[in-house]
Amino acid sequence: MGNGKYIWCRNCEAIHHVSSFDRAPSYQIASGEIHEIPANDWRDFMGQHAGHKLEPLTATGNNYFPGGSTDPMAAVYIEASNGSETLVLRLSRGSIEESVRYEIMKGRLIENGFGLEIQEKEIRKEMQLHFSWAPAAPLEDVKINLFVTLFREIVSELDPKNVRTEEFSYSDDNISYGQLDSSTVDALMTRCAGHFLPVELASIRRFVETHREAGDVMALIKRRAVSVEQHAE
Repeated sequence: MGNGKYIWCRNCEAIHHVSSFDRAPSYQIASGEIHEIPANDWRDFMGQHAGHKLEPLTATGNNYFPGGSTDPMAAVYIEASNGSETLVLRLSRGSIEESVRYEIMKGRLIENGFGLEIQEKEIRKEMQLHFSWAPAAPLEDVKINLFVTLFREIVSELDPKNVRTEEFSYSDDNISYGQLDSSTVDALMTRCAGHFLPVELASIRRFVETHREAGDVMALIKRRAVSVEQHAE
């Protein structure tokens, strides 16, 4: 997020991000010609808040991107400090053309460990493809949905700390992937045994074993959980 320097107007609860783009011009097209419009965002902010109580803020390095760091429309949470207080700045915008809006929260970002998820949509799609050529008869959608439900139940019983990270997401800093270990596969097949025919179970196990590596659809999603611990005013 740039150099991590901000100016906080305590009177107006306004924030300005000090960056090399403060003097970046804007452009307009008129009569078929492009016109450059000079800008100085820092000077404009200082002029608008002249006589107010202004304080410098520095980002602590603790950030949270709930929708991934590559999505320009996703909200961003940045922890910053003036040396005595810690704040959380929530950055958002209504459209790609709009300037970033800042919401100030008195508090800090707290790590809440990791949660585990399964790749439900990807599993359903891959199972439909897999069972179109597998030795067993194709599984009906209702049975595929049942398998996904049973898999979700098994994963909900796992401790995220025991799932080793094998691969990281390229698009979301909060997500990593863990390989499904043998004991979890066995537990899943035991759970499935009361709901599927033996020939179906054999095909399901082949599917699971084929797709349980970290980069495949049966890999577990480890999602970083972060919350804002707000301080009393």
